[in-house]
Amino acid sequence: MTPQSRFSSECENVLVLLWSARECGGSSLGDAGNSQRVSQAAVDELVADGLLVRNEGGLDFTPRGRAQAEQLVRRHRLAEVLLQEVLEVRPKRAELDACLWEHVISAEVTDTICTFLGHPRHCPHGRPIPPGRCCSLTFHTVTPLVQPLTSLHVGASARITFIAPRVHRRLDRLAALGIVPGTAVVLKQKSPSYVVRADQTEVAIEEAVARDIFVRELADAGPGE
Repeated sequence: MTPQSRFSSECENVLVLLWSARECGGSSLGDAGNSQRVSQAAVDELVADGLLVRNEGGLDFTPRGRAQAEQLVRRHRLAEVLLQEVLEVRPKRAELDACLWEHVISAEVTDTICTFLGHPRHCPHGRPIPPGRCCSLTFHTVTPLVQPLTSLHVGASARITFIAPRVHRRLDRLAALGIVPGTAVVLKQKSPSYVVRADQTEVAIEEAVARDIFVRELADAGPGE
């Protein structure tokens, strides 16, 4: 189901709930372990449009309905990973926002997020993330495109993508040192502190601060080398 879907969010929620129920081995919407109320009108609409069928055990997907539900679930769980594990949004807030994102993210943006995260296989709750087209092009586990500075090996060059400080005043300190998004750096050492070179200046950074700096590794040897 694309963000331009003519179906309401209520209809899409029904598809997600039934997907969750199927994962739990159930066939009714109540088997999803979710207390969310389901609109009977939404169920009727999905049946009428050929996305769901009624059977003796409850409801089941048609092939088209399963494909639609899979994309919704994929967007939701990738959003959870991004919000909770990268941006460190509180789990309850991340869940609420992921419920909104699943209805609006395009297929292109979904694949970009998936690649950015390194094609994760599970959401923060341990539930499987349905693979996408971008995942089928990857034959092994890959490193996320953007990762904390602490994940680099010594000698690696990278470009700072964003900084997500747990303590806000760190932004001003890093900016004063020339450590800002877009800056190319080389990791010179990890112990006893992290040392990076930006242009011709070497800067020592505490490990806690280095974890807040997210970079994209470059293929070249680094600035100035």
